[in-house]
Amino acid sequence: MSNQEKIQKLIEENKVESTLKIDSTDEDSIRALQNVLNSIGFGGELEWPEYGADGIYGQRCTSAVKAFIQKNNLPGNGEVVTKEIAKTMLDREEIVDELRHLHNAAAGNKVERYYYRGSSHAIAVVAVQTLLHELGYDEELKWETYGADGDYGRSTTAAVKAFAEKEGIENDGAIVTGEIAREMLIKFEDYYGPGWLDFEKEESLHITEKVEYGKTRVYVSGGEDTVRLTKFKKGVYTFGQQAVIDFVHNNRSLLTFLRLTDSQINIMVSVSENEGNLNAVNTWDNCFMTFGMFQWTAGRGSDRGELPALLKKIKDVNIPAFEKYFARHGLDIVQTGSISGYFTLNGIKLATPADKTMLRGPEWSFYFWKAGQDPIIQAIEIEHALSRIDRFYKAESCKVGEYYIADLITSEYGLALLLDNHVNRPGYIKGCLKKALKETGLSNPENWGTKEELELIDAYLTIRETYGRSPMTDAAKRAEVTKKHLDEGIISAERHSYTFAG
Repeated sequence: MSNQEKIQKLIEENKVESTLKIDSTDEDSIRALQNVLNSIGFGGELEWPEYGADGIYGQRCTSAVKAFIQKNNLPGNGEVVTKEIAKTMLDREEIVDELRHLHNAAAGNKVERYYYRGSSHAIAVVAVQTLLHELGYDEELKWETYGADGDYGRSTTAAVKAFAEKEGIENDGAIVTGEIAREMLIKFEDYYGPGWLDFEKEESLHITEKVEYGKTRVYVSGGEDTVRLTKFKKGVYTFGQQAVIDFVHNNRSLLTFLRLTDSQINIMVSVSENEGNLNAVNTWDNCFMTFGMFQWTAGRGSDRGELPALLKKIKDVNIPAFEKYFARHGLDIVQTGSISGYFTLNGIKLATPADKTMLRGPEWSFYFWKAGQDPIIQAIEIEHALSRIDRFYKAESCKVGEYYIADLITSEYGLALLLDNHVNRPGYIKGCLKKALKETGLSNPENWGTKEELELIDAYLTIRETYGRSPMTDAAKRAEVTKKHLDEGIISAERHSYTFAG
């Protein structure tokens, strides 16, 4: 149960005032209170670096609660948390990430890069919509109908325009300017403590090794989280436990924020069983660090890696998440595009094997593993995984004769098979399809129906099992997994059933 859930439960059970008070013995509930107070900026009063969430409602906790109620014009002396105080505290904590996102964008002069009509930065747009909702612009937002949907369209434009007019700023609402962002932040900042911009304080990691059933286990603990890693060769690994298919089933709406169509989401469901978990980590092989469902890597030797490109996307979509899990530990990216790049650690580019070896430490496995449990990071992983289709679907370099792959394969079933192939043997797709075309004698795909596409797919599946010097791993078995989702009606084999945004 999260800190917020613990306090909410006390509110619902009318136990706030009897539990969150000076000299209370309910340490678990008090720790939840202290964590929330620290999150909204009152770590100074709590003397957080020294004491953290110690579960003691004494002088420090009293001072933090008192500072909060004074900031929020509530009655009380800090010795007891009333239901009103608790509710207000949770309301403030609920939007602090959105405030941080807007503040960081304003501080980096990036407001207009994220917040504009038609913006593709859906999660950034959610932040602005949430703050406008808190400021009372529900009518303009059509909040009851749309909520925070990540779509900067007519309603959000109307709300931004109304806010600007009220603040005496000339703006048609189609873009959030730096001036609007600053005025919006001013409305909230007085409710928070001076440390509200700080992300979670650096937790002290505790690392222990144990030999269990003939294997060396490495336990890394930080805060309330502990991961068990297995030592192997030069590093460690964990398979993780956050399954892609579970996330998709439980967080479909979050994926729509990232402009994923139902068709794309269904394809990911069908591919996910062949891939790793969202918080899987491995530091033992020659890629130094691999992470996530597609096991993106830091790159072999001095090569670029795909993992920095994933972190670039996280940084572009959600700055607070990037800073919370990576930047605060000194990790950043450089010379990184949408496909590959390099890490920097405390300003030093990790471009050589000696430099990249630093990522083998168990602390980095913990940081990435923890990031992989965050729904925001998980959603970005899935969107990034699906963006792999762009590398081959309509690419000139992947044309099969005169045809784009997009001309040949247009079904969800076919795209799922190709994506699975691309993860395993990306260089083989073009050759396999070329050979399949030749064997089937098919041509003029503009005239094909589902029958012809399935004929090509069947030939392709047989070919890919033995194609190349190092054929696709478990090609037949992986194809069976994808076929299972076709048989269950999750994906379609109908021609032109694959749809994508834009």
